[in-house]
Amino acid sequence: MASLIYDNNDMFPFELQYSFVEHPNGLCIIDTPKEGNTHTLKYLAHGPSFDIVASALEEATYINHITGSPFVRTSILYRTIFPLAIINVEFPGNDKLNSIDVVNMNISQINYNLIRMICKQWLKDTL
Repeated sequence: MASLIYDNNDMFPFELQYSFVEHPNGLCIIDTPKEGNTHTLKYLAHGPSFDIVASALEEATYINHITGSPFVRTSILYRTIFPLAIINVEFPGNDKLNSIDVVNMNISQINYNLIRMICKQWLKDTL
């Protein structure tokens, strides 16, 4: 996948609601907001970009070899968009979760629910 080049003028702040549960074994679960368990995260992302969406769709689209019909593998779509569009993620008021600098992070170390929630909102808000 080719890396995309942006200027610094196309970055925008976003906010997203999430729920957070820490299990006794230390595992932290981030998911959609639940009643009584809602926190706000902030993230900085690139604005609308045809290059990001086109690159992600190219990576995530699969052509069924029997029917010839295309379909999009959403998990791959989100995992492709995340490092291209998202710059950093912060969890203000939550000392148990560290901020994420996406450029320096291995995508496999980031909670998939977090990736899915952020990418769904980014697509909805920027397209």
